[in-house]
Amino acid sequence: MSEPSLARLNILQEITAPSGDRVEYSAQIDPVFTIGPKVHGGTLQMLSANAALAGFRATAPADKPASDDLAAMAISTNYLGAPDPAEITLHVWVRKRGRRVSLVDVEIHQNGRNLVHSTVTVGTPDVDNHYSAPTPLSAVPASPTEDVIWVEKSPVGEVMHLSAVLDIAIEERSLAFTRGEKADPVFRMWARPKEADPDALFAILCGDLSAPVVMNLNLFGWAPTMQLTTYLRRRPAPGWLRIQASSTEVGHGWFEEDHVVVDSTGQVVVQSRQLAMIPAAG
Repeated sequence: MSEPSLARLNILQEITAPSGDRVEYSAQIDPVFTIGPKVHGGTLQMLSANAALAGFRATAPADKPASDDLAAMAISTNYLGAPDPAEITLHVWVRKRGRRVSLVDVEIHQNGRNLVHSTVTVGTPDVDNHYSAPTPLSAVPASPTEDVIWVEKSPVGEVMHLSAVLDIAIEERSLAFTRGEKADPVFRMWARPKEADPDALFAILCGDLSAPVVMNLNLFGWAPTMQLTTYLRRRPAPGWLRIQASSTEVGHGWFEEDHVVVDSTGQVVVQSRQLAMIPAAG
């Protein structure tokens, strides 16, 4: 049996022929794409983006094929339930086919239930900038330093199983909770696929790669994401992606978590924000 990989994960099998603006796919999710027992939210959003693009191309009129330079530029995902690592069905519906901007709905079903719903904006990402402000990652080296924590060699890897297919290094000094300390809810890390250079789909996954930053406030446990919106600003250059995850408003029931992702050249490739539940006490 083949080893799990991002490439294998993103293989979609068409289970219904395109009909009008609709098509259905199936995909198989390996257990390595989990946090604890459930499928990682960023993985589900990446799969939704992939299905949206595939469905958009498959349902395009024969005389107006979809451009090769299109990407999922904005993905707004609501998590209605938590899928298991197994087969899923992706229901794709092209809601608008425009000249510059198109809109696609994707539902992920498992065992007869709709567990994830995404609205995907399809368009052509930027290449150049009029303006780009410095990010908190501007001073972070383009590749991991010697004093990082490698997820696959740490206790984090016992819960975050993606390190079987991704190289993930976390800035040690940002993980205050590992030293029994409290600090601002901010983590910084590096990530890349083990088998290939990063692409747009991997960059989308990285918009939800961090562990809950509220761990730096000594709030531990499952912090389920209710809603996640991710913007793909441009395709990443080869090399490591640098990620900062942070929160500015941590309540007793909810917190927001923002990700900014830059590529090896320092260009912003992804921005995301999610609303998640505070881990239950005890």
